[in-house]
Amino acid sequence: MNINIFNFFFSLSLIPSIASFALLISNVLIYIFIVTAIIIPIFVRRDFIYSMLVLGTGAGAWIVAYIIKHIFMEPRPFVTLHIVPLFMETGFSFPSSHVTVISALTVLIWNINRKLGILFLIFTLFTAFSRMIIGVHYPVDVFAGACFGVVIGLCIVWLNKVTKQFAFLRKYI
Repeated sequence: MNINIFNFFFSLSLIPSIASFALLISNVLIYIFIVTAIIIPIFVRRDFIYSMLVLGTGAGAWIVAYIIKHIFMEPRPFVTLHIVPLFMETGFSFPSSHVTVISALTVLIWNINRKLGILFLIFTLFTAFSRMIIGVHYPVDVFAGACFGVVIGLCIVWLNKVTKQFAFLRKYI
């Protein structure tokens, strides 16, 4: 089932416009959205601390994905299926770091502003699909990345609320 779903999405890479859009999402727009997520709290809430919390959450989500990748050491689809991806990635496949990070950030942005959260949610879905279209992740990789990212984001939102938005740091800024 995992391979069948992957093959469907990877077959979309034969359509030039879809392939170009998937590459744009995975290689350019993802970084624009990450930077945007970091600066949104400053403009929406005028909250530098929450902005740093978003930055730390993104870095933490990437570290969690990196650790999990090295525990499971699942090869990427282009290695196991002997296909040529649209973009060559290194490292292991499970979970998708791109999806883990953007999912965690989406939860934090959703907590600030629902409309921006919806935009980020749509982008998260596009990111997940693009990773399969370009041939670097299986569906289970992006699904697990989304799950890990949402859990990380929810934990950070909860921690932020419990600690009163890290009020102890505010007196130093």
